[in-house]
Amino acid sequence: MSGFSNSGIDIDETVKKLMAAAKIPQDKLKQQKQLLEWQRDDYRAINTKILSFRSAASDMNRQGVFQSKKSASADESVFSVTSTATAPEGIYSLKVTKLATSASTTSGKINASSDTVKLRDINPGNDFTKKTTLTIGGEKGTATISVDPDDTIATLVAAVNGKSSTTGVTMSYDANIDKFFFASSSTGSKAAIDLKMGTEETPPVNLLSSLLKIVPTDDDGDSGTPLISPTDETGGIKVTGKSGLFTGITSLIDKDLTTTKKFHIDVNGSSADFEISKTTTIGQLIDQINSSDIGKVAGVSAYLDGNKLAFTNLKPDADPAKALKFSNVGTPAYDAVGKLGLDSGDLSTSTVDFSSFKIKGQKAQIEFNGASAEYDTNTFAISGMNITIKKTSATAVNITNTRDVDTVFNSIKSFVDKYNELIDTVNTKTSEKKYKDFIPLTDEQREAMKEDQITIWESKAKSGMLRGDQLLKSGLSNFRQAFSSVVDGLPVGNAKTLSQIGISTANISGKSISGSYLENGKIYIDDDKLKKAIAEKPDEVMALFTANDGVKDSNKGDGLARRLSDQADALFKNISAKAGITNSVDSSYLMGKTLKDMNTRIDNFTDKLEALETRYYNQFTAMEKYMNQMTAQSAQLTQQMGG
Repeated sequence: MSGFSNSGIDIDETVKKLMAAAKIPQDKLKQQKQLLEWQRDDYRAINTKILSFRSAASDMNRQGVFQSKKSASADESVFSVTSTATAPEGIYSLKVTKLATSASTTSGKINASSDTVKLRDINPGNDFTKKTTLTIGGEKGTATISVDPDDTIATLVAAVNGKSSTTGVTMSYDANIDKFFFASSSTGSKAAIDLKMGTEETPPVNLLSSLLKIVPTDDDGDSGTPLISPTDETGGIKVTGKSGLFTGITSLIDKDLTTTKKFHIDVNGSSADFEISKTTTIGQLIDQINSSDIGKVAGVSAYLDGNKLAFTNLKPDADPAKALKFSNVGTPAYDAVGKLGLDSGDLSTSTVDFSSFKIKGQKAQIEFNGASAEYDTNTFAISGMNITIKKTSATAVNITNTRDVDTVFNSIKSFVDKYNELIDTVNTKTSEKKYKDFIPLTDEQREAMKEDQITIWESKAKSGMLRGDQLLKSGLSNFRQAFSSVVDGLPVGNAKTLSQIGISTANISGKSISGSYLENGKIYIDDDKLKKAIAEKPDEVMALFTANDGVKDSNKGDGLARRLSDQADALFKNISAKAGITNSVDSSYLMGKTLKDMNTRIDNFTDKLEALETRYYNQFTAMEKYMNQMTAQSAQLTQQMGG
């Protein structure tokens, strides 16, 4: 209601003014709460920096930081070298006799113009007219793919590369060069390419030679396994299971399984168990088999032949007496053999004619200080030195290992910079000016101001939340004491204070001295003095940071890093107990409990204000009703008196 007809009193405005006066105590409580929240947030911001510094101090407590070494190769074109902290200082020699190589081979020209040409059309007269298989073996395992005369070059390359995660062998074709390229994914003695290609032609055809143009490779006699040209082989065995069970490699073997089951294979003296669950596809089982010793050692390759699970054993010495044997595992045994269509009555076994080609990688051969060694890769470690060889060398090349003064110096400097950054932040907050005339704004005051005015006001209102804070000042005092105190228990004659190695609260440069108590513990480094100490007394420098006397109740025998880590941890915990951390519940820290109590009081006050507002409106309503009655009675009397 906007007012009375007779009095003209604006009820809403009147109630609003009355409520504004009644809300003053609640506004003050909200302002106190806001101040406490700002102070809490400042504490937490500092605690974040303390946590970061504690982590840095813990890092400096590791001896490896002070044991950094640097290595140099006298000829970077032969090899590069880096060192770990364990590398011994000195001069060493390294001669590179051989580089580690991958297994690789390149075909002859295949007379194709692009990768869209069909296989039957490359190399005129290749005699490839019937579908067959190509088995690829490598360091990871084996895989068999079907190859059709109507497949294109691109199809063949994609099929081989689709199995590279199982075999470790990749294939490519370059139309400009007009050749196939096969390569293993690793180097060394385990790197291998083992190709076996069947033939259904009559008479048998060496398709590796006639179709893929795999050419003879010269061997230097040192690789362990001769590099041979494709050869014709007989006596390979192919075993095919029951048809119609699988529509593709993504077909599930048994979707109704409730527990994982096992399936067993024996062949040529090798055996293995394979797991089958309700989510296992036939493709996944094939990959399991081909990546196991059944594939890598026994030379067996599993694959889908149309809709049937098939196996080939194309080893030249494949012996029918050592044929594949499949069996179930467990009690009671799960019929995996039947699910896979491999029951003896369902199996079809035949001999296979095929051509084969195999080539292996080569190990790196080096002489380190006259001692011979071999490695499977061109990057290896010797006595804490990480070496990457790039080419062979006719003579030995020197390696020089020295202490890395600059790295150690930079680690210490970075740590001191973080310390100075922390104490500068704390000093700024504890000395920040407090503007007593600027208190948190009430809701009504914020509504009456512009955003830029609010920002300016609150920047001053937030200032000085931690001015003179004793918790922070006490923490800084402990930090300063940790820096300046002697480290007890070190050997006689060793440096026992940081000032002896050029780290102190004063910076002396010639006749100039800077730094004072007014900077509240800022640390300075005498670069030359510290670098000299690192170079000449590295163990003493390390001890000043990492010493640990094992006494829990005292830090007198502890190095600086351990002291500061402990002090930072203690300060972090003290602040957390007072101001909490992000996501802390209010009841878990001191200021939170106060805030929780304030929220309760504010909520209770809100309830009282709502009740008071209702009472005001009820009183004005009653007044209005009474005045209306008086007005009516007055009018009636006037009428009766003849007015």
